[in-house]
Amino acid sequence: MASQTKKLGRIADVFHDLETVERVRVSDLTQEIASLRAAQDDIFRSLESPSPVNGLFTALLSSRVGRLERRIQQLLREHEIALKRYAEAAARGRSADRLLAEAKGEDARKREQAELEALLEFQEAVGAQGRGKSPRPS
Repeated sequence: MASQTKKLGRIADVFHDLETVERVRVSDLTQEIASLRAAQDDIFRSLESPSPVNGLFTALLSSRVGRLERRIQQLLREHEIALKRYAEAAARGRSADRLLAEAKGEDARKREQAELEALLEFQEAVGAQGRGKSPRPS
């Protein structure tokens, strides 16, 4: 049973590693979305204060805002998918932890039972030796 517990432990570790990978992916996507939104906000702020230079590049800035928005939308979809995968990985990790805890509990019960059986056998052996002795002279 100990080997099964070790296997379940390794499986639980793998699930936790997968959960970590998904959590990092969600974090990376969140940071990238925030970065793109900040770039988009910078463009909007530059367009709010008209200047001769901005006037020349208004079409380019507008195109850039459109590309940023499309990329943000794409990342939001990826972020949603990554969140679902993260939740699934977390659930698998919890399930693996429960199985591992059950296996460890079963191992502990079997060990305790073996120790009790050994103690009973020892007591029976000591009792048998005691019955086989001749009484002491008084």
